[in-house]
Amino acid sequence: MNPNCTYNDKVGFIPIPSPDPVSTGINVAQLVIEAGIALAPIAIKWAKNAFAHPARDARDFIKNAKPTIVNIDPNDRLVKVIAYAQKISDKAVDVNAKEWILWYRQAYRDDYMSLTPEAKIYWNNFIQGIKTAFNNPNNMNTDLDLAIFSQREIDYNATPVESVTNLLSNLTAPGSNVKYVLYGGIGLLFVYLLSSKK
Repeated sequence: MNPNCTYNDKVGFIPIPSPDPVSTGINVAQLVIEAGIALAPIAIKWAKNAFAHPARDARDFIKNAKPTIVNIDPNDRLVKVIAYAQKISDKAVDVNAKEWILWYRQAYRDDYMSLTPEAKIYWNNFIQGIKTAFNNPNNMNTDLDLAIFSQREIDYNATPVESVTNLLSNLTAPGSNVKYVLYGGIGLLFVYLLSSKK
């Protein structure tokens, strides 16, 4: 055995020569750029998450978003509030619920008078979607429940036909307590039938 041999020689390592970039026509600079581009999303994602502070970042985002919705039409404001809410990190969903979604409903209490019933139902469904997607971090659902439009607010500027349609839409929305309303309706019908037989 050769005492000057390396570990690789002892275990049967066969070195594979790397191709000469000049003779093979490979553009090394292009390979470096392509590798950098391929790794860029991973590096950016890592850098973004390595030092991210979701709650603080959400609060900064909200602070900058609030002035953009001040002097605009209520319908446009609702659209912006939903769009901005979707840009806030899921890691700060509780901050989003309390400091953006609930804040909007409290700061613009009278918007329901100008919004269409469909827009208000869409808002309620949007909130229900958030509640369904997350496991109520930091008691977030309480804030979201306070941010929904009530049936009275939905029906504020609706025609009688729209009011019935809106009621049915809300009853069939995910998370609604349809069975309790149906049982109540059946109970009222039963009481009415009993009282009308006298």
